[in-house]
Amino acid sequence: MFTLLAYEAIRDHWVSDNPGPLRDMAAGALSGGWGSFVTNPLDVIKTRLQTDGPGAGLYGGSIIKCAVATYEEGGPMTFLRGAAPRLMHKIPANGCFFVFYEFFRRMLRVEGAVAKGSDTKTR
Repeated sequence: MFTLLAYEAIRDHWVSDNPGPLRDMAAGALSGGWGSFVTNPLDVIKTRLQTDGPGAGLYGGSIIKCAVATYEEGGPMTFLRGAAPRLMHKIPANGCFFVFYEFFRRMLRVEGAVAKGSDTKTR
């Protein structure tokens, strides 16, 4: 969700001025990085809950207990564990994804797609 919202904002304010694959890739990479970074704390909690083991476990299946225990373990930076490898994957993956996303939007003349060489969006 964060990635798509960021991409739409970047596309509307930067890519629409001069559309092309490089701008689509840069906008996709930036929005993918932003979305992954913002959601990393939730990913840390999800992973800890999934690896907690069956039954009562350490967190008892509670998101709140897991978040509190994670914070007590290492402070706020604990929620960013694994962010670097995740970003190394998500930035190029989203850059490539949005190049093809925009290519097919333009090819299929989807409403709101920015056509190369035009000042307005197709309707």
